[in-house]
Amino acid sequence: MSGTSEPILVVSESLHALPDAVAELKRCGHPVHYVEGLKPWRELAGADRSALEHAVAVVMGRVLQTDAGALAIARQLRVIALHTSGCDNVDVDSATRRGVLVTNVRGVNAEVCAEFAMALLLCVVRKVLAGDHAIREGVWVERTHSSMDVFGSTVGVIGLGQIATAFVKRAQAFGARVCVHTRTPNAALAAQLGIEYVSLDELLGRSDIVALFASLNPQSRHMIGARELALMKPSAYFINIARGELVDESALLDTLRHGRIAGAGLDVFETEPLHRSPLFELDNVVVTPHQAGLTQGAKTAAALRAVHNALQALKGELPRDALNPAAWPAAHRKTPT
Repeated sequence: MSGTSEPILVVSESLHALPDAVAELKRCGHPVHYVEGLKPWRELAGADRSALEHAVAVVMGRVLQTDAGALAIARQLRVIALHTSGCDNVDVDSATRRGVLVTNVRGVNAEVCAEFAMALLLCVVRKVLAGDHAIREGVWVERTHSSMDVFGSTVGVIGLGQIATAFVKRAQAFGARVCVHTRTPNAALAAQLGIEYVSLDELLGRSDIVALFASLNPQSRHMIGARELALMKPSAYFINIARGELVDESALLDTLRHGRIAGAGLDVFETEPLHRSPLFELDNVVVTPHQAGLTQGAKTAAALRAVHNALQALKGELPRDALNPAAWPAAHRKTPT
């Protein structure tokens, strides 16, 4: 691509450290400005703020509060290319009205996220972390003399996107029975996977392990609250690698504190980054810092796909990952000839 004065802004905690993605941006001919961290647009200042105001494309991770007010700062913007699978951090409707295309990389890290969900499940259900702490403290098996069997258990899966589908196969490989609740049941997929679709209430009451994979939207926010948690067995475990906002965290904390379920494995939280929480005080909870998709391979693949989405849009081509193609006519008219 020939040289151009149209800048690209990268706001990310990782992309600047991924050589393949950095090299791709160096080759594109656009000047690139990096903000090395997930800083909300309104908090950018100095050269970072100026770069945002002039950017034609922003490549970014899960930068929160990218709403109509934040979008108004970037007056030249044509495309936001997320290197995450979700898009709940961006006001897509406002972006569409401004003619700003939004893309994500859904599915790029499905296998590694499913792998991590299984690891988190095993860690909390089989008391791996509790055992590690016990042996270091010299008490051997007193805290871990028994745990629930994963083999033969019933695993309830909420949501059935690409990550959940990959997780179902892993749970079945461990000998678990799987039931699923989803807004869009697919009979052919159920037959292929050997799963049963059930209502959310039935899933919660039947399952030994509940694993949450739903997408976040206004309707699904706090879909798991005090009422739903009360339907779970006292012996059951709760796993969430999807979005923290899907769960009423205060209700979950109360449920765990009072032993109304056996435990939880959590990779996501209502407030992120999370540096302090009463959850940290509970020995029936395993917490991790939103790391399910953070393998080197997955991060590189996501970053490259996001960069390609941005460059494709700037060349006047509609990326296959476009979330709001209705914005495309306006974005396309802005593309220089």
